[in-house]
Amino acid sequence: MGLATTHILALATWGGALLLGAGPAVAGSSPSVELIPAISAETTASASAPLMNHLMSALSPDLYDNFDLFLYVSKAQSGPWAQHMYVFVKERGPADAKLILLENWPVSTGRETMERAKNGERVSTETPAGFYELDPERFFVEYRSTQWQRDMPNAMFFNWPNRGYQTGLAIHGVVDADQVAALGQRASAGCVQLPLKASEKLFDLVRDNFEGEVPRFAYDEKTRTTSNDGTLARDENGKLRMMNGYRVLVVIENYGGDPVTSELSVDSSDPAG
Repeated sequence: MGLATTHILALATWGGALLLGAGPAVAGSSPSVELIPAISAETTASASAPLMNHLMSALSPDLYDNFDLFLYVSKAQSGPWAQHMYVFVKERGPADAKLILLENWPVSTGRETMERAKNGERVSTETPAGFYELDPERFFVEYRSTQWQRDMPNAMFFNWPNRGYQTGLAIHGVVDADQVAALGQRASAGCVQLPLKASEKLFDLVRDNFEGEVPRFAYDEKTRTTSNDGTLARDENGKLRMMNGYRVLVVIENYGGDPVTSELSVDSSDPAG
């Protein structure tokens, strides 16, 4: 990617919308700006505060400090948050910065079964819970799964080597009628599926505004698997190992927001993608 400078985000309320800008700007060009319509006051009141508190409780200080956009996905089958993605951006400036809810979209996560794919392979259709970074080398406006023979527009794949293989797990849009109709239910082969317009919006938001240095997740040489439980890689002095990427953290949880105590559990099984 080449850009090691962490983007500085500026948030301001203007005309009923959140204005998100990224800097520093390149000489002779205008800074990238994304106009994001404000979500409804009802959504903010019912979901933002309790969900923000729940998400914050799951983040270590290092995770919170080193990422700026948080994509919370509930893969639960029921509950007020179930089968939705909530997009939070971190306030910039104050020491006690909070998270601001930008978007709330229906999703489809994995069917959580073993199935035979279109190419004949028998695979899991699980969406594993855990913490994930996005792979900066695997962002595709147009992509098609050869395993399932489905289009995956605006695909952003996770950076999660598992048992020596890079995962096929991604966030992407859907275009086929049966997939669109199934949004809000467990219906994918393991990916996090979004409405097409939402996938376009999220793809542009991430790509244009959140490039920068991010910490590496810990890697187990014996199992050839990258941690998805939030454990970060450190050098011999305890310092975080950093790399270029996107300052976006995906948090997937099998919890629908019911009023019970929940701790985020992770799963290292390999989904179909």
